[in-house]
Amino acid sequence: MRIKDFTIKNFKNLGHDEASTITFPRVDGEGASDFVTIIGENNIGKSSLLEALKLFLPETDTPNTPSIDMFPFKNEPTNPSMNMEVLLVFDDFNHADRNNRFIKPYIYNNELRIRRIWSSPNLKDSEIPFEVFIPNRYISELDMERTWNTGMFNGVPTPLYNQYESYCREQQITTGTIPKSKKEDFIQYVYLNNPTLVSEGEVDWMRNPNGFSSNIRSIMPKVIYVPAVKLIDEEADANKSKSAANQITSALFEHHLNQTQEIREFRASLASLKNIFNEGTRHTEVLNLEDKLSRKLKRLMDIEANVDFDVPEVMEKLHLNSNIYLKHNDLLTLPSQQGNGVQRMLILSLLELMAEQLTQNTLEEVAADATTDVWKRSFLFLVEEPEIYLHPHLQRKMRDSLVQISKHPLAQVVCTSHSENFIDLADRHQGIVVMQRDENLSTRVRQVTENIFNGQTAREKRSRMRMLLNFNTTTLEAFFAKRVILVEGDCEVASITAIKDKIQELRPEISDELEKILREVSVIPCNGKLTQKAYHEVLLHFGIQSYLIHDLDNQDLNEGNNLNIINAIGDETFRLTHQPNFEGDIFEQEWNDDKPWKATKLITDDFENYQEKLLRFFKFVIGEEKFNSLGLNTLFQAV
Repeated sequence: MRIKDFTIKNFKNLGHDEASTITFPRVDGEGASDFVTIIGENNIGKSSLLEALKLFLPETDTPNTPSIDMFPFKNEPTNPSMNMEVLLVFDDFNHADRNNRFIKPYIYNNELRIRRIWSSPNLKDSEIPFEVFIPNRYISELDMERTWNTGMFNGVPTPLYNQYESYCREQQITTGTIPKSKKEDFIQYVYLNNPTLVSEGEVDWMRNPNGFSSNIRSIMPKVIYVPAVKLIDEEADANKSKSAANQITSALFEHHLNQTQEIREFRASLASLKNIFNEGTRHTEVLNLEDKLSRKLKRLMDIEANVDFDVPEVMEKLHLNSNIYLKHNDLLTLPSQQGNGVQRMLILSLLELMAEQLTQNTLEEVAADATTDVWKRSFLFLVEEPEIYLHPHLQRKMRDSLVQISKHPLAQVVCTSHSENFIDLADRHQGIVVMQRDENLSTRVRQVTENIFNGQTAREKRSRMRMLLNFNTTTLEAFFAKRVILVEGDCEVASITAIKDKIQELRPEISDELEKILREVSVIPCNGKLTQKAYHEVLLHFGIQSYLIHDLDNQDLNEGNNLNIINAIGDETFRLTHQPNFEGDIFEQEWNDDKPWKATKLITDDFENYQEKLLRFFKFVIGEEKFNSLGLNTLFQAV
């Protein structure tokens, strides 16, 4: 069972104009995995998206009671359209999922759809039901009967009567009458054992059907949350409940220690301990304790005490009594006594172990009798800025570990990032989610769920994208820029810097503003027109408009590759051309090598002679509006 997609409405700045829906990509042979990377500028809501997931899912460190701060603009809802909502859709059920009694009844059209709605802040968790989208199920022979007793069941078909008898035995119903409170449970019992006896009616959202809320914790993915800037020393402490290290260590302990002889013996001892509380084998000391406590109670009320013992799950708390220490130069320390980088590397190492563990174990494991599939709970890794505190090499190791984890059928990953190392346009573009702010200060999400590399040239397009990413790691800065310029080579990039330096020399009063504008512009050398065109098309899928600067190479504007480019971009507004090339058009020279340095030298030493064409080029780079706001148009007039 995996999360197919999730939708958020009215959570902080997410989904209050339109719902924000994120889809997990399908694992395939092209490198895709259950890995979603959320990117966008600072303070746009990337962390809020993870927070909304944590609010919905159990067993996380997020309070289950939302505050007013979690509602858009901190306004309390006044109508249903303002209610906060989180919806998760699950699919890809394996055999064990479909036989799980807490999953099977709620699958409809091969999906399990669960939502929660908050109509006001400060509601208790118990006041927010889990709603499931399923048909109204009923048994036609019983639908019109008010009382479900022995006499009524005597007239039903044999298969249904057999289910009735079996249910009464299991539920220890001695009167033969199924009470009103148990009717829904009986229908579900029959559906699980013989669904042909159950009819289905209208499909709708059902609130906590048959105790669904109490069972949700056992089937929802186990969340492993790794925050970015929250006290990292806490997150590296395996002994601290809900810390990243704690959650990962718990999973590792369960895998590596669960079947050891010592743990099996410990479980057997606990089971034997239970015998001293059971009827027939009750220990005299337990009986004495009950008798003494009952006599005290009876002085106040006619009531007796019963002492019982629930066998604890061994692995659930075992890791909480264990610590991870770090040894350096013979000095043993806790992770909290090390630097942030070391603590983050501990998290990385634990994630690498987790990846290896999942890789070495397939999903289709069977029970000891080899006849029944073992249902296993899945993992959802929520990782904020996985690159933080790590240098580029370790960032790539962190990425590779998370990708490896996400390829296992029992694991999915959502991370937020500002690092190009976590954006893969060639092989994992369907997992990239771009967050953009609109004019109403609402955050919209944009995701390309289809394969953008298709048609006869699909292989070439994907290969060109891999080449571009490998050649220039700054390529992915486009996703964080306000304006994206695609150029053919490094000469244009060097010229932009040289022009900026010259303008600052001539107009020092606009120096800071010019720096600020250029920080929002991403200039990407693409090493050729065809790669420019391919990258432009990829960016457009994500709603990112790019502007192209390219050479005409002694061809007409609407000829050959030049025609291909205008057909792709649609309008001359989006491109600037040079005939025959950049250096020939602006400097009227022919260069075979060392082009970036030659252009820089001419701009620095002889700017006035090439000013008009250089400023035309620079205006296209930063945009006419910014150009005029800086008063640079007056430099044209001075020529």
